[in-house]
Amino acid sequence: MTNLYKVLSLIFFLPLIVSSCKKERHDLEFSVDLLNTNDLIREVIEEIQTNYADNIAREKLEIGAINGMLQVLDEYSLYIPNEEFNAYNQTTRGMFLGLGIEIKQIAEGIEIQSVIDESPAANAGIKPLDVITQIDNKSVSKMSPKQIASRLGADSALKVKLVLLRNKNETFEVNVQKSVIQLCSVKTEFLNDVAVIKINYFNDGTLVAVSQAIKKVNKKKPVGVIIDLRNNPGGLLEQAVSVADLFLANKKIVEIKSRNIEESKVIFSDEIDLLNNLPMVVLINSNTASGAELLASALGENKRAVLIGEKTYGKGSMQTVIPIPGRGAIKLTTAYFISPNGNTITHQGIVPDIEIKQEQSPLSQDSVTLRAMDLLHGLTALTTDAKTQQTQ
Repeated sequence: MTNLYKVLSLIFFLPLIVSSCKKERHDLEFSVDLLNTNDLIREVIEEIQTNYADNIAREKLEIGAINGMLQVLDEYSLYIPNEEFNAYNQTTRGMFLGLGIEIKQIAEGIEIQSVIDESPAANAGIKPLDVITQIDNKSVSKMSPKQIASRLGADSALKVKLVLLRNKNETFEVNVQKSVIQLCSVKTEFLNDVAVIKINYFNDGTLVAVSQAIKKVNKKKPVGVIIDLRNNPGGLLEQAVSVADLFLANKKIVEIKSRNIEESKVIFSDEIDLLNNLPMVVLINSNTASGAELLASALGENKRAVLIGEKTYGKGSMQTVIPIPGRGAIKLTTAYFISPNGNTITHQGIVPDIEIKQEQSPLSQDSVTLRAMDLLHGLTALTTDAKTQQTQ
């Protein structure tokens, strides 16, 4: 499937054959419209710089214009300044210095999109959908994207003071110490006779890590496997597809729908389930999103696993990061993915087979895992009884 990174190149050439006057006129109209648009944006910026009550940097206005265009599209398309783009590249490689959060600029401030487990932000009690309104006693509304990226990233002091807004009415303050965050995308443990594979994020190393986890599982021979996708915000989509392929034999994983015919495709798994149909349960919650939803739907709708937990976030779209040399990048929604049964995940989410409301405490999370373990033991007992009856 399409790589996450796509270089945008515009190639103009003189066609050997002009197909029709209609096409020539259309191209002319397009060029005129583009010139008019550029003139309009330039005139508005000049008026603001000349007549606005405060001095505003031109770069800030240009970035605002770009973000305005992208926000018209959807909530996931956005501009990534150069400094943030460098940090983004480090994140997909698996290591960076920071707080452990994914952010998005909104009218109220900086919204937390996701929080990495056991990161400085998570340890400070920061949660998804919290909004940062102040950084080191300065309102984010008075800070440029470059300043925000610097304060929250590796280019400034290790300790940062944040004021956050929760649920639009609860304000609180935290002091967070930055640290080098190793994005451990996969963690494997054994709870008695059940294996638990927790996938935190889909980055460059996730497929290899899950493959190694499967080898451990096959060696230990547990009664079943729990795939924990709770609080997984997604990541590299091709990694999520490849991980689904490990557990499915000759099954439809996902359908990609794009305006680009070459990118629209239906993806199927190969002929091998590396766990040989070992009973499986997938844990999901309201912060399970994007690639994690793709994996959950592929395993659930193909009857490979039972889904337990809460309805997922509902982000069934693919974003392509398109670099703009020297100026950062734009993150653009380029396709939607459809579940094996033809369901649209965007704004709908995935409903679990067994719904368990999860409170924000370690005990309740353990309770969900215990429920999954009980189910796996039950499935194993049913399978054993069926085999016994066939033998008789």
